[in-house]
Amino acid sequence: MGLPEFSAATVEEMESGVVRIRGKGLELNKTANLIFLIFFGFGCFASAMIFFVGYSEVGFDDLGYLFESAALPLVFFTLMGLIPYFLLTYGMRLLRVATGYHKLWWDDFTFDGKDVKSGRFKFNVGDISFVESGIQKFTDSDPWHYASIMSSNGVEIGRVMVVYRDKKKMVNYLSDLFEAT
Repeated sequence: MGLPEFSAATVEEMESGVVRIRGKGLELNKTANLIFLIFFGFGCFASAMIFFVGYSEVGFDDLGYLFESAALPLVFFTLMGLIPYFLLTYGMRLLRVATGYHKLWWDDFTFDGKDVKSGRFKFNVGDISFVESGIQKFTDSDPWHYASIMSSNGVEIGRVMVVYRDKKKMVNYLSDLFEAT
């Protein structure tokens, strides 16, 4: 079976036939990195402006003071960029652990033909009965779409978050992969 292409999720085949699937949940990491880079870039720009304005006034006479005063905005904006970075990456992870959803959300998991490994949890493929489409609405403008992995007794044991246009393709791919109905 060939590896499908998704617009937000990734599927890759690793060594010895292990398949690794990453859902849309990793977009938070990309967003956090982008926010950090914006803050860091603005800090670099502000530091350069302060350095050149100070240089035009005093020249090389007080170079140590110029570097100190130019480094302040860089440090400030870097620290301000780290706050949303840590909140988006580790804060969401802590929120999932506190609410018990870390076992349910399979944002990054591997499948070796027998077992599904998501984080520190391991599920046998025999426990998976079928995969269905799911949606959870928090606000009308931002619903979460996912492929829901169900056990034989109808209990949801995993979710792979995807964008809307990839949902049907992910459900079909996971059904074929787990050989579920």
